[in-house]
Parts: sequence; structure tokens; C-alpha cells
Amino acid sequence: MKDLIFKYVLQASVKYDNISVNSIVGKIIAEKPEYKGFIHDLIKETQEIINEVQKLSLTEKEKHLERFTFVKKETKKEYVLPNVNGKVVMRFAPNPSGAMSIGHSRQAIWNDFFVKKYKGELILRFDDTDPKTKPPEKKFYKWFEEDLDYLGVKVHKIIRQSSRLDIYYGYAEELIHLEKAYVCTCKEFSKDCPCRNLPYEENIKRWKLMFNKYKEGEAVLRIKTDINHPNPAIRDFIAFRIVNKSKHPFSKKKVWPLLNFASAIDDYELKVTHILRGIDLESSVERQRYIYKYFDWKYPETIYTGRLLFNGVKSTTETRELIKKKEIDGWDDVRLGTIGALRRRGIQPEAIRNFVLSLGINRSDVKVDINNLYAFNKEIIDKEAKRYFVVFNPKKIKIKYFNKRKVKILLHPDRKIGSRELACNDEFYVQDELKKGVLYRFMHLFNFVDGNFVNDELDKNAKLIHWLPASKDLANVKVIMDDNSVMKGFGEKDLRKVKVDEIIQAERNFFMILEKKTKNKLTFIYTHR
Repeated sequence: MKDLIFKYVLQASVKYDNISVNSIVGKIIAEKPEYKGFIHDLIKETQEIINEVQKLSLTEKEKHLERFTFVKKETKKEYVLPNVNGKVVMRFAPNPSGAMSIGHSRQAIWNDFFVKKYKGELILRFDDTDPKTKPPEKKFYKWFEEDLDYLGVKVHKIIRQSSRLDIYYGYAEELIHLEKAYVCTCKEFSKDCPCRNLPYEENIKRWKLMFNKYKEGEAVLRIKTDINHPNPAIRDFIAFRIVNKSKHPFSKKKVWPLLNFASAIDDYELKVTHILRGIDLESSVERQRYIYKYFDWKYPETIYTGRLLFNGVKSTTETRELIKKKEIDGWDDVRLGTIGALRRRGIQPEAIRNFVLSLGINRSDVKVDINNLYAFNKEIIDKEAKRYFVVFNPKKIKIKYFNKRKVKILLHPDRKIGSRELACNDEFYVQDELKKGVLYRFMHLFNFVDGNFVNDELDKNAKLIHWLPASKDLANVKVIMDDNSVMKGFGEKDLRKVKVDEIIQAERNFFMILEKKTKNKLTFIYTHR
């Protein structure tokens, strides 16, 4: 309730000088009609939060607002591909040097969106031609396939660039024949490079020596471009280099194409019609267009996308270093933004897809708080997740003048999926700090004050808390939180009926997914609030 009040008070405070308690309460009741029974408590909490929010600066308010997503009703934009003529063929081209991340998912989901829209074909092409600085690992090839399947992305063909090296060699030799490529042995490239004007025969000879004589760093194959181009990265860019000790899991060959060369050839060979490409790779297109021009090919239509920037989500490079230092448990560590980590936490594929598509597609970078993704997920799981009581850091209290009884509580407030039964004596576990003189109500049970039973009647003035009977059949619960800390407590006995990978709501706490169960302990992963 407090989170909901805080959200609406923050929203109002950045728009208006004066905040109406009644207006805030009205919005909350519209979203959560079940709070009508606690209107007095709601009004009191709202006024307290308004008083606290009014002490914040505008900057502080806006920072807090980043935690929440406000869905605006607006005309849905229709996204189309430019210049569609015939069958649409697109490709998703990750480097399998790490696990698939939420950032990767943006390109994958949008590729899938367009291919399904135009009834085309999607190619999963592993850009795995860097066996030195970002060497791929076997497991990641399979993980990408599994994660794409989890996200509902349909792949029609899978290509591994490392298996196509001979094809790239053939095109390289054609460019040497056309005198559009040459082997450079200079330590540092300059406009006056003497290798640039060597005859074709010498370049073919040098090219062959790259495979059996030259060592790493002694020779590269360059593509001729504009030697006076204002961007030095475009000038006679490197197409192939030598790697003496390949760390590649599938090939130990010595001569490897750089991404710009291999990608250009594959996009032509695989008849790719449209490319979704990050705006940071715009100069790559310029390099590749030289190759297309020399072979008289038509370059695919290119749609640029900005980067997806998450607050606090680690990059693939950072993750790899943390794993190496054993500072995190692996690629599905709960603190990460990999698809494996999100899946482990119970983030649904539909939520990831809806979230990605909601951001649109354009050339601008998009800064996003991960809580926005959780809002989409909550819309999905809130309708299905069963409710249970879990008390963390439990404290035992005794209620005088209470007669033991059994109480049935619905597993879901809106779905007819059954109930659970709790047998109550006069001892209970709570996690709230109880104050003297305050009237409390155990959810679905009774009212009490200062450890004394009052009555069963629903009292709008009572502060609502959850509870557990202090019995021997409670479940031991452990929850791994999103910062990898651990919360421990007791759960009601029916928690043992929950299946592994099932998401439930620990009432008045958060959603969580069961990862492991033994006879004496249930281990959950925190999903979100």
C-alpha cells in the first residue's frame, strides 16, 4: 500500500504545488478496489507520505520517480521496414563470448517482430571470428539458442562464422585480384604505406605467406578505401589478421577475418534484406559499403538503433571479469541482467517482449530503470500467483483471550483456485514491530491490541499485518534477494505444495520463485515487489 501511495504522491508532487489527499486516495482505490475496506488507514498513510514527499527537492522526487512506470494511453505507433520488396530476411548476430543479456534481447525481439510481421526469415548468425580478445565459448552457442526460444524468437537458420572461413578466404583473393585489397607488413599504417602500390602478384604471394610464414602482428590484409578519409578508422581498414594461438573452441586456423569483412560477405551470401544495427556501428556500414561497391552488390536496408542503457546492470565484459574473480556465482547470478538471471528470478518472456517493444525503435539511446521491466512482469504474474504467508525474522507473540480455531484463506483473491487452512492457537509469529496502544488486525483473522484479543469484526482503524501460527509444521524458508543477500523465515505449511519454478506471492512482502526444495527447507529467488 505504501509503495502505491508513494508512487501517486510523487507523480502529483512534480505537477502540482498542492496535493489533494482525496485525489490520491481516489486513484489508489481505482487501482486497488480491495483497499476500500481500509479507507481510514489509507487516508492516514497518504497524509503521512505527502508530508514526507514535500520535504524532498525536485531532483530527489524525479530520482524516486524512476522506480515507477506510468503507462500513458496513446495511439500505438506502427513500425514498418523501409523498401520491402519480396521476402524479408533478417539476422541476429551475437558474439558468443558471454551469455545473452537484456540488451541483446532488444535486437533479437525487434528482428523477430519484423520477420513475423512480413512472414520472412530470421537467421541466427554467431559472429565468432575473434579467437583472441573476445574468444567464444561452446556453452554460449547453446545458451543463446535456449534464451531465444524462451523469448519466443523463432529462428529459421543458424550460421556459425567460424565454419565459413574458406568462403571468406575466397572473397579475399577476389579482392586482391581486383587490386582492391593488399597485404600490409608495416608496423604502423600511414598514407604513404609502400605496400599499397605493390603489384597483384606480390600481394597474392604475401597473402599465401600469411597462412604459413608470417607471424601474428607481421602482416594484415587491408581493403583499399579513401586514403584521405576524415575518419582514420575508415582508411584502408583491416580485413584479416593473423592469430598464432587461437582460443577458439571450433577452429585453430591462423588467419581470421575481422567482423566488418565477415559480416559484409555473410549478409550478401545469406540474402539479408534488412539489418537492425546499433548506432555505434554506423562507421562499420561505411567500411562494408566499399566491399559491396567492389563486387557491385546492393547493400541491405539498414535501421539504426540507439543503445539500451540500464541503471546498475553490468556489461558482458564486467560480468566476465567478476566471474573470473569469483565475485559473482556465474552468468545467471541474480544481480545480473542476463536472460538466464532474469529467467531464474521469474521474469516472464512475455514481460521482456512487451517491455522491449514498449521502448520503440529509433536512433536515440534509451535510459531505463530495471524496475520498468518488473512493472510489466507484475501485470502478468499478479493474475496467476498464489498467495501465502511468509514471516521473515520472525518474532513470537502470545494473544490473550483468544480461543483456538482454524481459518480458511483463499489462494488468490480473484481466482477460484482453492484455499489453504491454518490452525491457530494463542501463539503467533509476526515480522512487524508492534507498538503499544496500536490496534492491529491479523489478515483474515481478528483484531488485537497490546497482546490482547479484541474481536473478529473488520475494523477500518486497525493496522493490517500478516502472521503465522506458531506451530511445528511451518516450512523453513530461505530467499535469495536481488543483491544476493539472504532472508530467512517461516512459511505456512502449504508452501510445501509449491512446485519448483512456480512463482508465488509472499503476502505483504514480494513475489518469489521456488528454485529448490528439500524435506526441511524451501529455497526461493526474489522476483520483485
